[in-house]
Amino acid sequence: MESRNNSARLAAPENSAPATEEPTIPVEATENTENTNKNSLLNFIRPTEFVKLPTGGRFYPEGHALHNQDHIEIHQMTAKEEDILTNRSLVKKGVALDRVVHSLLVSKNINVKDLFLGDKNAVIVAARISAYGAEYKVKISCPECGVSQAHEMDLGDLLATSDEFEIPTGVQMNDRGNFILTLPKTNIVAEVRLLNGHDGIENTRNNKDISLIEMFKKIVVSLNNVTDRKMVNEFLELMPASDSRNLRETYANLVPNIDLTTHFECNACDHEQGMEVPLSADFFWPRS
Repeated sequence: MESRNNSARLAAPENSAPATEEPTIPVEATENTENTNKNSLLNFIRPTEFVKLPTGGRFYPEGHALHNQDHIEIHQMTAKEEDILTNRSLVKKGVALDRVVHSLLVSKNINVKDLFLGDKNAVIVAARISAYGAEYKVKISCPECGVSQAHEMDLGDLLATSDEFEIPTGVQMNDRGNFILTLPKTNIVAEVRLLNGHDGIENTRNNKDISLIEMFKKIVVSLNNVTDRKMVNEFLELMPASDSRNLRETYANLVPNIDLTTHFECNACDHEQGMEVPLSADFFWPRS
């Protein structure tokens, strides 16, 4: 995440004319001083910052505003975005975060639904850090003993995990930005694509609202170059478990993302495990 220096917008041109002797201000002009001061509040320039994209812009098609762009410029949050996050109707519909991200994007040529999962997550975390700081406190219930305890983490560490993306061994990328891999049990060659906001899946690694088969039907483009959806879907429903596991694990490693996991250690039973930070409207105001 890189802050943008907006002071440059206010600087005078280098070749500006030399200052002349300050003129005498007529007495009548002082009557407008109060109004001038009020109007000056409207001249405030909303700060922006640049956020590193985990995808590096690789998978956006040619002509898209983010094609091969490794950063995206966003506004810093204001009361307007806070209103969106506290709007019960938007939160209930599950669209509050999308509305916030749309409001934050400097370029209105970018559709929030076009953003790949990792890029959207990076924007959300960066916006939260800029607005309220990197310290994140939340209560977590131990999955082993059920005891609830306070947990604290540094959100800056999440953005620091957005390193250069590398394609896993045994996987190739074609000219459409999709990935080619071979399923080990059946030796069928599968072409898969990255999901974005249009697919309605917020988390491909641990999504409880969608079955594996339904997720596979969204990500698999073709099997052995067969694109007929009926045939592809029938195979996915009968796919051997070993192929299913391989496809699921390989795809999780294909998604350029920030690492949303935090190490949790229970004070009551000493249970330890990595837990994923949920990015919802509550992420901006965690319960402590």
